[in-house]
Amino acid sequence: MKTKASQNTSAPATMPSVNAKMTRFDFAVLILIVVVYATIAFTRLGYMHAPHTSYSFTEQGDVLLDLGEEKAVGGIWNYLGHQNNPKYNLWYWDGQEWIAVFCDAVYEDGTIDSSGCWDAGSVFCWNYCNLGITAQYLYISASADNYADSILELVLTDSEGQTITPINSQQYEALFDEQDEFEGRSSAMNGTYFDEIYHGRTAYEMINHLVCCENVHPPLGKEIIAIGVLLFGMNPFGWRFMGTLSGVLMIPVIYLFAKRFFKETWISVAAALLFAFDFMHFVQTRIATIDVFVTFFIMLAYYFMYCYLQTSFYEEKLSKTFVPLGLCGIAMGLSWACKWTGIYASIGLCILFFAQMLKRYLEYRHAVLHARGTKKYIYNNFKPLFWKTIGFCCIFFVAIPAAIYILSYIPFVDGTDRSLLVKVIEAQKTMFSYHNALEADHPFGSTWYQWPIMYRPTWYYSGAIGDLREGISAFGNPLVWWAGIPAAVCMLRLSVRRKDKKASFLLLGYLSQYAPWLLVKRVVFIYHYFPSVPFVVMMITYTMYRLASAKEGKWKKQIQTGIWLYVILAIGLFALFYPVLSGLPIHPEYAEKYLKWFDSWVLLDTWS
Repeated sequence: MKTKASQNTSAPATMPSVNAKMTRFDFAVLILIVVVYATIAFTRLGYMHAPHTSYSFTEQGDVLLDLGEEKAVGGIWNYLGHQNNPKYNLWYWDGQEWIAVFCDAVYEDGTIDSSGCWDAGSVFCWNYCNLGITAQYLYISASADNYADSILELVLTDSEGQTITPINSQQYEALFDEQDEFEGRSSAMNGTYFDEIYHGRTAYEMINHLVCCENVHPPLGKEIIAIGVLLFGMNPFGWRFMGTLSGVLMIPVIYLFAKRFFKETWISVAAALLFAFDFMHFVQTRIATIDVFVTFFIMLAYYFMYCYLQTSFYEEKLSKTFVPLGLCGIAMGLSWACKWTGIYASIGLCILFFAQMLKRYLEYRHAVLHARGTKKYIYNNFKPLFWKTIGFCCIFFVAIPAAIYILSYIPFVDGTDRSLLVKVIEAQKTMFSYHNALEADHPFGSTWYQWPIMYRPTWYYSGAIGDLREGISAFGNPLVWWAGIPAAVCMLRLSVRRKDKKASFLLLGYLSQYAPWLLVKRVVFIYHYFPSVPFVVMMITYTMYRLASAKEGKWKKQIQTGIWLYVILAIGLFALFYPVLSGLPIHPEYAEKYLKWFDSWVLLDTWS
């Protein structure tokens, strides 16, 4: 008697589900993890207010400040707008003549040297300049080297740090209308730090249709940052919001990934917790830079590719297989438009796709020899299914990613009236020239082989409040990153000796993000390892899952208990290091005693 499957020669058989479904318990646990992490991540993210009214010396003229009487002026603070490092002349009246504190030097041949001028500092943060003068009048003008400027607020302070308000401050309202925004210092809570001066600034410029300063990366990441600015304003919370939200959304992605991968709740929870409380994941998603977005889209691309690998166009409707495949291509295109490192991920995705096509082809070759029943369906339909899939990929892995990349340049302003396509082409030339010619060095740069062992964290921020110190450094959770090294070795062994497809998938995903950096000669940083971290977590959890699955009875329970102990310790380590991940003020002794594990770790300014 023939089976129903053997009789069906015109349509694929229904494939049984190979994926464990999300249960109510899964959703409950996932929501709890997300809520707890989001609460921690959005706490102390940054102020939701900042100076916003602007004064331009180059457009609105010089400023003469009257202090009412002679006063000791210790220094001058400014909160700078979108123009970086503008220069100014500054004089004061000593009762008899104007004395230059900072001033252009004019030589006999007519040339002007602006090196002695006041450099107002970095964008969207409080910058300080020491004066140490006694005067009633101050005169400020734009330097000859200053083609454009934007100062959002000026604050004069005495030798004790107390604010001095000029009696004619209303004459220059834009400079003195937000004095309450000044809290006596510059910090990560009230201004930009590290590369936020490029990416956060460019987001602001895109919103206001200004020439974009940062043009060495594709624009989509800055456009996503701009969404937060539009929602909450140009303040630290606003320009960091979308990155932090993306960091929160990464947790459901890795949970769903692990659930589909392992088909068990307990190990999925472990994966989500390890990733959520990895140091790099926390720090890198709370700063307004673009690495968080490329990592998020890479995670999505590999998740959807794995979903596609669980399908077969012989056993399911072709249109159904196109859903995860198409979503993978879209996510890949979005990663390209954020940062060129997204192309690294594409190499691994390409290998995985063509490996799947090879598998389908080998099934077809087998069907040629056994052309009956379901095999006959394969024999008759491989070629049309194959070419339809290839055609679909040409759209979703070539045309649509290219369209996403090109269209992402619409908000990008380069100061010309060139067409969109010409603008895109010229931008690629600029990016390639920059990265190819870059020979700069950096005290916190590190090489690829130093990243997994965390030899040198990238020190993002330092500050001080009295005897307390603040610091933010980017590096990994030692219990996660160091465990990732033997886990990668385990994946290699399983791939070679056991032909384990899951291990091969994870290892390929990991190496596609990591291996290309072996060829990069320019200065690089430990945060370039961030796209590899989701795969590090998945390799660790797969190793633990294999270990637990190999045992039965009490041994399995003991191994699972050990795994949970490891996860708890990783979370505890996050709590221990939280101050130097978030900028929380602490006594230097705490960091020196408990956190500075190696001499190469710089976490607070007392160790610089």
